Amino acid sequence: MRALSILLVLVLIAPIVNAQSLNEALQECPGTMIGSTQPTQIHLQATDDPTSMNVIWATTTRSTGEVEWNGQSASSSDYCYNHDMAFHMATMTDLVPGEEVTYRVGSGGTWSNDFSFTTIDPLSNYFEWISIADHGDSSEAMDVSDAIISDTSAQIVTISGDISYADGEQSTWDDWFNYQQESMSRIPWITGVGNHENEPGYEFTPYEHRFDSDGEIESETFWYSRNFPGVHMVFMSTEHDFNPGSAQYNWLEQDLSSVDRTITPFVIVYGHSPMYSSNSYHGSEIELRDAVENLYVEKGVDFVVAGHDHFYERTWPVNSQTVIDTGIEGKFARGQAPIHLVIGMAGRSAYEDLDEPQPEWSAYRENSTYGWTKWTYDGELREISFTFYRIDGTIGDEFRLQEASIIVESDDEFLGVPGFSSLLSILAMFGAAIQRFTRSQGPYYPTRMQESPV
Repeated sequence: MRALSILLVLVLIAPIVNAQSLNEALQECPGTMIGSTQPTQIHLQATDDPTSMNVIWATTTRSTGEVEWNGQSASSSDYCYNHDMAFHMATMTDLVPGEEVTYRVGSGGTWSNDFSFTTIDPLSNYFEWISIADHGDSSEAMDVSDAIISDTSAQIVTISGDISYADGEQSTWDDWFNYQQESMSRIPWITGVGNHENEPGYEFTPYEHRFDSDGEIESETFWYSRNFPGVHMVFMSTEHDFNPGSAQYNWLEQDLSSVDRTITPFVIVYGHSPMYSSNSYHGSEIELRDAVENLYVEKGVDFVVAGHDHFYERTWPVNSQTVIDTGIEGKFARGQAPIHLVIGMAGRSAYEDLDEPQPEWSAYRENSTYGWTKWTYDGELREISFTFYRIDGTIGDEFRLQEASIIVESDDEFLGVPGFSSLLSILAMFGAAIQRFTRSQGPYYPTRMQESPV
């Protein structure tokens, strides 16, 4: 009888185990041998190919999975880890950039509702997206989620680590994904790892099974990049070795050197721990800054976006703690130095203690508000605009970064020279920049009035 029972299990399970061995499934997640095949936690994952899109979903029981879209279908890879949920990942291919796709996912003959998304055309002249960090499931975090869900123009969401704050309680991940599904099923959320993705008893295993960076299940790829209209985005890990000579550093150097600035003039690096932070709880990650700042400066990175400290802060374009530029009326020209952003105000308890006096490199900070950030790339103007929204809808901070140098127009005249005072202002700013540079002990950073080669 016992042998018959084992044989029956093998007969029932063998056809539905795909990409993960039967022995592995029985050992890691035996609770998934029974349950529902109703798809839940449905979320898109962007690939590095604009004509394809991955989709991941979960069921409470092991089953074969499938995605259907535009008259096509593809089978999923089905897998699990030490948690009573089974996961499925499938790839939609032959997509047309800029066109709407209708799809549904199914497992064991049970199908989801229809969902739709619009593929991203990498050559588009216009692109909007949202960035957050340090999210979780607090009431403030849900307010941020509701704002993201109601946003109909953003085409992706990025998260700079500390996503659900499961911290070993895996049902927290399930609840978090189900709440975000309304957004994640129509636009991809693209993630980097934070310290809270390294979970007690699990390490990075839940993150590896629930998100995708390379089209492989159970992926251990923690640094990768994606091209979007006008923007090359790099997702690095501050939780793994980033020092010169490490695998990650070598990859960062190679990736940043390969950017075609004629196609993606702007470069953003997303990570979790901040290189510049005047929050007293964690503050600046000096080891990280020492390791990669020279590389980011050399390769012309425009923005470095982090979280970890639960507040909002924007720096001036800065190199080696020296302010390189203060812009003109909230507008900056790219190529001066990276602007660093700490955006850890998406839902976790605020860190209100700040370093005083405010460092010279800190342009703006808020320590007791929550919200999200919205970005827009305008290809006609060749610029990026940025806005920090509080959860009450008010604007906390905003600025623009343009590819070209800034030209100040003025109607004033002196000795027959139009725009004389503006010329003096520019000369004064130039002189101040030279003085700051002379005082700096950092590496040489050339002032680029035009686009710099990488």
